[in-house]
Amino acid sequence: MLKRIPWEEIQKPAYKEYNASKIKDVEQEGISVERIDANILKNFTTDKAYGIDPKLTEEVEKHYNAGFYIKISSGKEIKKPVVFDYIANLQNDLLLDYNVIEVEPYSKVTVVFDYNSGEKGFKNGITRLIAKEGSTVNIVKIQRLGDDFSDFDNCLVEVGEKATVNWSNVVIGAHISAFDVSVYLSEEGGSFTAKSVFLGVDSQKYDMSYKVYHYAPKTTSSVDLKGALKGSAKATFIGNIDIKKGAKKAKAEENETVLLLDKTVRSIAIPALYCAEEDVQANHSASAGQLDENKLYYVMSRGFSLEEARLLMVQAVLNPVIDLIPYDPIREIILRGHIGRRIIK
Repeated sequence: MLKRIPWEEIQKPAYKEYNASKIKDVEQEGISVERIDANILKNFTTDKAYGIDPKLTEEVEKHYNAGFYIKISSGKEIKKPVVFDYIANLQNDLLLDYNVIEVEPYSKVTVVFDYNSGEKGFKNGITRLIAKEGSTVNIVKIQRLGDDFSDFDNCLVEVGEKATVNWSNVVIGAHISAFDVSVYLSEEGGSFTAKSVFLGVDSQKYDMSYKVYHYAPKTTSSVDLKGALKGSAKATFIGNIDIKKGAKKAKAEENETVLLLDKTVRSIAIPALYCAEEDVQANHSASAGQLDENKLYYVMSRGFSLEEARLLMVQAVLNPVIDLIPYDPIREIILRGHIGRRIIK
């Protein structure tokens, strides 16, 4: 992935401390929270491959300046979403966050990451999720960083027996943004579902990757990515499904749909399916196209301007995923603020 990232455009600040992070609604019964440190991380070493590139994961492992360890007790249902609020206040901020979420058996929790900032900075992070037997975990990662930010997100997801992980990425900020979500379905009956959206405008560059590894029988996965591009924005999506020998009756699918709002945008999709087992179901698809002119004309005939009509049609594609965000203040900011401002300007 690093080969596709224009490093010459990235300005990385010197190392500095970061003190603007906080977590909301962690006072609920069944949640324990600690600041991340070396003593905690020594319990979470892994030989599993993940991340955008080893150079980026190693940087966070060695030099993290923020992050939390959250543990959900066995059999607990956490009613309110737990919200990680990472705010970059400085003009040229540096955020290297390392977060670990460990969910004990038969628990249920929703975790929201909100990355928001001023205009300029550099963010590189690691998120580790361990969803144990029978647990249900909902993760929402929202990237609405400033227009001159560089953003990198490396995620490792381990799904236990009959555990369910629902994952969403909402990517609408930063000049350069890349994420990788590597998922290991290593125990029977584990399930992973991703529903994500992105909006790129002007000269934004996005690089998005999901890698799902099916090791165990009766595991399921579904990756659905929807987006829109405007101006000279560029987006690359890599979706890998890898069904290993022994993962009998596994089911996997991935889909990408992109709206091209201008002829100067570029969308690249690289889906791949690897299968070493016969008794499975798997498929993938990718599509990109311009707005339907007849539908656009119909909306404009109802009194909307061209940009307003385009906004309505983009919202029709993105809103079903954004509506899943379980935190009203952030959802309203995205729906009524960020998307509208970026389409109509």
